[in-house]
Amino acid sequence: MSEMKTEAYINKIIESTGLTRKEIQDMVEDKKKELKGLISEEGALFVIARELGVDVKEENKDLMNDIEIFISDITFNMKNINIIGRIKEIYNANKFNKVDGGTGYVGSFLLHDTTGDIRIVLWDDHVDLFNKDNFQQNELVKIVNGTVRKGKFEDKEIHIGKFGGVILSPNDVDYKKYPKIKFKLTNIKDVNLNLKSISLEGKVIQISPIKEFTRKNGELGKVSSLSLLDTTGSIRITFWNDDTTKLESIKVNDVISISNLNPRLNSLDSRTIDLYASKYSIIKKIQKDIQIEVGLVKNINKLQEINGIVSFKGVITSLDDLKEITSKSGEILSLLGFIVSDNTNWIRVTLWRDMAEDFSTKLSIGQGLLLKNVSLRFNNFSQRNEISTISDSTLDLIDLEIENLKIMDFSKISQGTSFSGNYIKIDSINNPGVVEIKGYIARDLNNITIYEACPKCMKKLENCDCDTRETTEFRMITNLTIDDGNGSIRTTFMGEKAEKLLGVETNKLVQIRETPDFEKFLETKSSEFLGKDIIIKGKAKFSEYSSSYEISVYDFKYLDIDEELERVMKTIET
Repeated sequence: MSEMKTEAYINKIIESTGLTRKEIQDMVEDKKKELKGLISEEGALFVIARELGVDVKEENKDLMNDIEIFISDITFNMKNINIIGRIKEIYNANKFNKVDGGTGYVGSFLLHDTTGDIRIVLWDDHVDLFNKDNFQQNELVKIVNGTVRKGKFEDKEIHIGKFGGVILSPNDVDYKKYPKIKFKLTNIKDVNLNLKSISLEGKVIQISPIKEFTRKNGELGKVSSLSLLDTTGSIRITFWNDDTTKLESIKVNDVISISNLNPRLNSLDSRTIDLYASKYSIIKKIQKDIQIEVGLVKNINKLQEINGIVSFKGVITSLDDLKEITSKSGEILSLLGFIVSDNTNWIRVTLWRDMAEDFSTKLSIGQGLLLKNVSLRFNNFSQRNEISTISDSTLDLIDLEIENLKIMDFSKISQGTSFSGNYIKIDSINNPGVVEIKGYIARDLNNITIYEACPKCMKKLENCDCDTRETTEFRMITNLTIDDGNGSIRTTFMGEKAEKLLGVETNKLVQIRETPDFEKFLETKSSEFLGKDIIIKGKAKFSEYSSSYEISVYDFKYLDIDEELERVMKTIET
């Protein structure tokens, strides 16, 4: 553009706005700094003119080409940018209620060029783009007059508002500069929050039934999930509402590919990344057999440092009795737990259903065991990695001798414990008073009650008799059914004890209790708790409601085998 035309722009801005030449020149320099040298003086004048409402239509086409940039060049707070790329992933479009009472719309997609990816967010009428036939993966698009903002996860997003636009299949672009995207599969072990979109391939090892829930607005929602396994690990993928129908033809042990998955950090467990499907996620069955065969981990201590599917060997140093637990559906399930040790560490193994019943008659303390293709999972309850089996797992009895087996770690024994060790059998509880019991968690975690309480007396507000009450606080109650082989009893955890048991503060649960994430939290905690050994101290009292004794928990702890063995040894010595 000639110097004469630049001068014409300045004169037009002066004429339309009354700004001085010095003020306009300062604005040009600020705009060039804002865009980090990516824009010429003419381009800066064009952007400034448009921001000030000065009509510069005749130069529109030339200047648009002048300020096109790449994704890697984008910084926060850039405005009026134009960028070209291909649609990599498409996310949901949603409607919402505006402050003024009207209805708004928002939708987004992931834009890709040769330098990276960025989310494009469309507002209101621009969301109509989602209904066009050529709005699909790998289509070329041109973003016009976008504004960069900080996203929910502190990343950069380009927002398209009233004065912006998206041009599908633009005819003024050299398509060779924007090659089509070659989509790659991600290994489950490599899933991380930096990946904007994920495609996986693996074997389905679990499908949860569809659950219905009521949203805050009273509408009915649905949620379901599946667990997918590849040679590097397993992960859960969640489907919402109409997308749950995509699971209708999928069965356990099917090998599938699935695309357009979005990773999110679990809101209650910082160690877990969840994957979420959208209406653009595509599931395909694959005629392929995935062979899960992993190398042998040399020592058990290493199992606390890694995750995924593993194989290892060791000696059984502790073996529980076969247990029966009850799921939410009322199904009675067999469960067998035992400890496998070598000379570096020990790890807990849990078997379920037929495998639990089969190996309950085969295993014994001192037996060598080779465990192939088993799943490592972190258990928040025990704060350790533990072992569970999948459909590809095998357990082989072997001859194995290991010296100095790791069965006790005295450094972990808690000091000053409030437990006496005088445990009472559950079926012998027939009087009120303080008792200690030792057993295992025998039922799913069905519910958590959260209520608003007086911070002075800790009672529900409707039961509070305090004269003054400036503030309130939320408290929670939950229950566990404990079985010791002689009987079972309902135990109640309140306030801080409930928070300690669940590993989460009440105010965090308050935020999710009316969302489907709350049901998922219950499901996750149930899988952690079921079959776990626990010691409880509390007050036994008769409940008119259940016509049986129940325990209000004062204190509890996970049954540490090392600690319990040391206690028994000291008892014998005295």
